[in-house]
Amino acid sequence: MSQSSQRVEPNMDGIYPIFKRRALAAPDKTAVIFKHTYLTYRDLDQKVCQLTAYFERIGLKSGHRIALFAPNGIEYPIVLLAAAKIGLAVVPLPISLKGTALEVALKKTPVAAVLSWPSISKILLEKDLIERDKLISFEKSVAGEVTWQQVFEQQTALSPSTQQIPQQVDVNAPFILTMTSGSTGTPKPIVLSQYCKIMRAIEATQNYYGLDENDKVLVATPLYHSLAQRGVLMPLMLGATTVIMAKFALQGWLDAIETHRISFLFAVSAQLESFLAYQGPVFNLSSLRCLVSSSAVLNAESKRALLSKLQCTFHECYGASEVGVVTDFCVSDSPEKNGSVGRPLPFVNVKICSEIGQPVQQGVVGEIACKTLTGFSGYHKMPEATEAAYDKEGYFYTGDLDYLDESGYLYYVGRKKEVISSGGINIFPQDIEAVIKRHPDVIDCVAFGVDEPQLGEIIKVVYEQQGEESIDRALRLMCLQELTDYQQPRTFVRLSELPRNQMGKVLRNDVKLQNQ
Repeated sequence: MSQSSQRVEPNMDGIYPIFKRRALAAPDKTAVIFKHTYLTYRDLDQKVCQLTAYFERIGLKSGHRIALFAPNGIEYPIVLLAAAKIGLAVVPLPISLKGTALEVALKKTPVAAVLSWPSISKILLEKDLIERDKLISFEKSVAGEVTWQQVFEQQTALSPSTQQIPQQVDVNAPFILTMTSGSTGTPKPIVLSQYCKIMRAIEATQNYYGLDENDKVLVATPLYHSLAQRGVLMPLMLGATTVIMAKFALQGWLDAIETHRISFLFAVSAQLESFLAYQGPVFNLSSLRCLVSSSAVLNAESKRALLSKLQCTFHECYGASEVGVVTDFCVSDSPEKNGSVGRPLPFVNVKICSEIGQPVQQGVVGEIACKTLTGFSGYHKMPEATEAAYDKEGYFYTGDLDYLDESGYLYYVGRKKEVISSGGINIFPQDIEAVIKRHPDVIDCVAFGVDEPQLGEIIKVVYEQQGEESIDRALRLMCLQELTDYQQPRTFVRLSELPRNQMGKVLRNDVKLQNQ
């Protein structure tokens, strides 16, 4: 199988030993900043060791999975490092997950323990999805379970071994399980190993963009997403400083860059579009050395405008959750190529293929397939889906349509799959449709993305119903109750009849083209 080529020697350092060496070398250096909280490497390591001791006390061992429902904050690096230290796998999920989606997510990837926001803790206990003694709640207890604060109060003493590099764990074992969809439909949990995360941090980020221990990295996207996790873990493996924002707000983002002298950051394209439209107070961004746009492709006009506003090196990267970054484009070096998403990274091989998997000629649009050091371990307990994603040569098929020019630059055309990209987050239409179809008057519906300058796409739903009374309000209420924030439709349109083929199947593309 193609994944075998990504396996490494078992004595390779894992994430925690790499971090531990940095903590021993510079214990008083600031590791993490969140709001008014500053943790040194020593402070962070102590909290990691305390949490690890608690995990072991409640019976967690290497190979167990834990779910993490937390907003952006200091908790994320502590949990990720503690899990890495003893070989746990983390299932990061949004605290806005609701209804059936919440149940399906935990049933799809059963966990041995949960760390969660109180509102989630209440649901988990009411639905018997976790035992109380295997639950840690942030902020406050809802039913006598231990709180995050109590964990550290109970684990005050550190053993002498905490000053030593710990015993190695299997870096090929699952470390992060992240969902490919909102989980109300058919979720495909992506398995990422510590080796994968290390390669994405070191090869695809540190080495490629030339980062070192003097950098300060800003993270302003949700930490349950892979890219934000890299923004937190990579600096800590490097001996640098990571600055975490609770959530993105443009003026706060600009203020954070100025205040903390940020030198490097990943920004989703929607954040950069809002920056272009910004008319507020001027902030000093001179500390920025490198900015990388990700998640959705910027148009050529926006890239030109950003070049005029940014004084740092400006890159755009293209990739997928399963394989990490595939190509990078230094816009500031080659502005004449600004319709491109760049060339493959040094350790990535790409090919553009036809529908039958044959390579196409230069300039011809096809599906991009790639082979890389930063690939995932597979879809959790879905060997057939994993196998189907690769060809015999070990190339992963992304589902995206692209073409290569004569200089080897990749040009992104669109998605082969019906994925909506809003605010840098991929959303599956069937998750939204599954909720709307539960209304007794809905005959059928189609959810799709409509271009929007700030978010990339907003969600529109076109539906067919029986009866004449408007059900728009009822549908919005159902979505608010069952779907998470980024899955909320912006617009509902009722049609007397959806277009169908002779077999009675709704013609999705016709619906989308007629209702843009």
